[in-house]
Amino acid sequence: MAEIRGVNNNCCPTKPFTGGKIVVRQLIGEKEKQRVLDIRITLPVDAYGQPIKPPIEQIIDVFAKKLEVNEVIVIPDKVIVRGEFEVKAIYVACLPSQPVHAVEKIIPFTIDIDLPGTRKGMDADAEVEIEYIDYDLPDGEDHVCTCPPSPATCPIEFTVSIVLKAVAKVYADREIQIGEIGAGVPTGPKG
Repeated sequence: MAEIRGVNNNCCPTKPFTGGKIVVRQLIGEKEKQRVLDIRITLPVDAYGQPIKPPIEQIIDVFAKKLEVNEVIVIPDKVIVRGEFEVKAIYVACLPSQPVHAVEKIIPFTIDIDLPGTRKGMDADAEVEIEYIDYDLPDGEDHVCTCPPSPATCPIEFTVSIVLKAVAKVYADREIQIGEIGAGVPTGPKG
């Protein structure tokens, strides 16, 4: 029968710890905040102010993508989170053939989160997510587009409502004095 032997390669050298200082990263505070953005999206126009894309008969879907946090700034008792995301809308055009079109817009955002005890120079991390997104055409539910034959009654803009949730964490490095290990350390189990 073969003999199986365990080997512990994760052992530390037996040099005694004589105490000293270590630096520990400590969480100072964590807080979340929501921010509601109401954004007006207008179809792009040329140099003469004429729409490049046809008016909107019906919106199929609106969604956000490419959400990025670009900057996290710590100031006294506050964390400022800056970033951007892209809103994209897919719609049925007000044309006889009713083709599907899309419009995109980059939206910057800033969220300030009150976090008592923070000071300039502390490290911070932040995460942002989109909790909710909705859209409205002008005149809401009462909007009537007589397309075709009259595309002039169809809108070239709409409103998007977005709820962002940001979570910020602030850290500070703390120096801790550790005493000598060995004196007063039990050599056997309690009890």
